[in-house]
Amino acid sequence: MTDVELRVPLGLGEALLNAVFRPGRHEYVALGLVSHAALGGRDVLFLRHLFDLPESAYRESAAHGAAWSGAAMVPAITLAVEETLGIIILHAHPHKGPPTLSEDDRRSAGRLVPMFRARVPWRPHGSVVLSRTHAAGLITMPSGLDRGAGIDVRWLGASILDWRAVPPRGSTASSLACARQLLVVGDEGRRSLANARVGLVGLGGGGSHVAHQLGHLGVGELILVDGDRASQTDRHRLLGLGWLDAWFRRKKTDILRRAVKRIGMGTRCRTIDEPLPSPAALAALKTVDVVVGCLDNLHARADLQELAWRFLIPYVDVGVNIRTIDDPEPEGPRVSIGGNVLTLIPGGFCMWCSGYLSKEKLDAELAGPNRNYFENRVGEAQVVSLNGLVASQAVTEVLGLLTGFASTGLRRKQMALDTQPHLQRGFRKLDGVRGTLEDWGGSRRPDCPCCSLALGAGAVAWATPR
Repeated sequence: MTDVELRVPLGLGEALLNAVFRPGRHEYVALGLVSHAALGGRDVLFLRHLFDLPESAYRESAAHGAAWSGAAMVPAITLAVEETLGIIILHAHPHKGPPTLSEDDRRSAGRLVPMFRARVPWRPHGSVVLSRTHAAGLITMPSGLDRGAGIDVRWLGASILDWRAVPPRGSTASSLACARQLLVVGDEGRRSLANARVGLVGLGGGGSHVAHQLGHLGVGELILVDGDRASQTDRHRLLGLGWLDAWFRRKKTDILRRAVKRIGMGTRCRTIDEPLPSPAALAALKTVDVVVGCLDNLHARADLQELAWRFLIPYVDVGVNIRTIDDPEPEGPRVSIGGNVLTLIPGGFCMWCSGYLSKEKLDAELAGPNRNYFENRVGEAQVVSLNGLVASQAVTEVLGLLTGFASTGLRRKQMALDTQPHLQRGFRKLDGVRGTLEDWGGSRRPDCPCCSLALGAGAVAWATPR
C-alpha cells in the first residue's frame, strides 16, 4: 500500500486512457481535477473532471515529452477555482511495469504546481505518469508535504481494477478450503477477496444472508453496521439466530460476527452498533471497497448513496417487499412480492437517476417532524427464502466487483444491456411470485443533483489547509 491512491469513476477511466495513450508525434497530456480525503491512513484523490488538451495546444519542442500553451489550461484552472479542486497533470509512458517521472516531467511540475497551489491551496496538486499497468507521480498535499514514487490507481468499471505499486499480501485461507472457488475467481481473485473490506449495513433478513455468504467467500474484513437487537420476530428470517439470542435480545452485530467466525475462512469482523448515519458508521464505511445496503427505509439509502458517490465506492442495494392482497382473484396469488438488487457504480446511474429515490418518496416516508418517525410497516412481511434470493444475487455482484470474474471492462458499452444498449446493467427487479429476477437496467440522468454535486466530492475542503 502506498501513501496516495487515485480513484477514477466509470466513464472518466475510459476517457483518460484514450486521451493519454493515443498515438502521435509527442506525448499527450490531460488535466484531472480532483478532490481528496484521508481514508484508512492514506490520502485518496477522487477524479471529478478531465480536460483533454487539443492538438492545437501543443508546441514544437526539442525536449522529450510534450510542451503546451498556458492558455490551454485556463478552462481547467477556472473550473478548479470555482469548485475548489486540485489539478493533476496526467500523461503516459506506453510500457508495462512501474513508470517514473522524467526530469522534464519534474521540471514541468515544479513550474506549474506552485501556480495551481496559489489558486487552490486547500487541495492536492501534482503530476502523474501512467504505464499500461502502474502509475507514479509527485503529489503536493495542502499541508505542503510532497508524496512521491508509486501511486495506486483504482479504476471503476464492470469491476474494481486496481493498479498497485506494492503487490497485496497472499490469501490467509487454505488452498483446500478455496479449491472449488478458485475455479471461478483464480489466484488473483482469491487475493483480492482476502484483501477486501466490505461494509454491510442492515443485518436483518437480507443482511444476515449476505454476511454468511461473504464469510464463506473469505472476504478479508466485514464492517457490520446495525443498531438493533434481536427479537422473537426475527427467528423466522435471521440466519445464525438462536432462540437464546432472541430471548436475551442480543445485538445483531454480535450474532453475525459469531456466525462469520464459525465459518472459519479468516474473515475479520468490525461491528458498529449504531444506525446510519451515525458518525461512527460513516467513518467506518468511508474506508470500504464495496458497501452493501440491506435497509428498510429510503432515508438510510439516500445516506449510503451520497457516501458511495462522494468517496467513489461501489454500492449494492437489496430490498424485498411482500404484502398481502386485500381482495385476491380466485385461485390467484394472495401476496405481491417485489424487490430490487441495484449495483451502483460511481460514474454510472444512481438511485436518484433511476427514480428509486426522489424528494416526493422521501417526504412520503416521513410521518413526523424528522427522519426518526417513519410510517408504520406492520403490513409488510418477510420470508427467509425470498430474502435469500436477492441476497445471493447481491453477493454475486460483490464477487464480480472484487474479482472481475464476469468482466473487467472500463468502457460503458461493455456494461450495456444486450437488448437495450442505451441502458447500463445493474438494476434488477424481483417478481417473487413467478420466481424471476429481471435486469431492467438504468441510465445516468444529465440533470441528476447527486451525480453532479456528490460524485467524487470527497471530504469538504475547509478555508485553511488541515
